[in-house]
Amino acid sequence: LEAVFTQLRNAGLTLKGSKCKIGVSEVRYLGHVFSAKGIAPCPSKTAAVKSWPVPADKTSLKRFLGLTSYYRRFMESYATIAAPLEQPGSL
Repeated sequence: LEAVFTQLRNAGLTLKGSKCKIGVSEVRYLGHVFSAKGIAPCPSKTAAVKSWPVPADKTSLKRFLGLTSYYRRFMESYATIAAPLEQPGSL
C-alpha cells in the first residue's frame, strides 16, 4: 500500500478516506465489478438489459443501444448483433 500511496502522492492525487476500501475482494465502480477474476458488468446492469422493454420507436431503440454499447466488451459478437438495429428504417 505504501508504494501505491507514494505513486498517488507523486502524481498529485489525493484520496478521501471515507471512499477508500482496503482489504475487499471486489469493488463496484461505474457499473463494473473489479475483482481478482477480472472485470465484469454489475449484475444489476445485466438485469436492466435483460428486462429492457422492446423498443417501440427510434428514441427508445437509441437508448437501448446506448446502454448495451457501454457493455459491448462483455458481449460476444456485439457489433454483428447490433448492426441490423443501427440501420435506417430498423423500426
